[in-house]
Amino acid sequence: MSSIKTIDIFRKNLLALLKQDEHSSMRNLSTSIGASDSYVQKIINSDANPSLDKIDSISEFFDVNSWEMFYDAENDENDNLAIIQLLNRMPSAMLPVVKHYIEYLLQELPPEDKS
Repeated sequence: MSSIKTIDIFRKNLLALLKQDEHSSMRNLSTSIGASDSYVQKIINSDANPSLDKIDSISEFFDVNSWEMFYDAENDENDNLAIIQLLNRMPSAMLPVVKHYIEYLLQELPPEDKS
């Protein structure tokens, strides 16, 4: 399996989001997040790396969570994103219960399946 840099995943997802949204352009995204007209183009071309606040602004522009910008759907199983999204929406008080249940499930797996 090839190793993909996190920033490359971000770039790929950014480009995909731009292609999905017919009303978005690199220039209008750049302007919307308070950057120069060519800022997004520079990110996509690997001439610039976004700061954390720009990543948050880009995520808000597309109405996605910041972590989703780094999710590598091509190299992950389909159900994983849905599970992550459900966990993200879950009330924080429920997370210890979920953690306990996952630990229980892992204990039940044969040793070769725990990777």
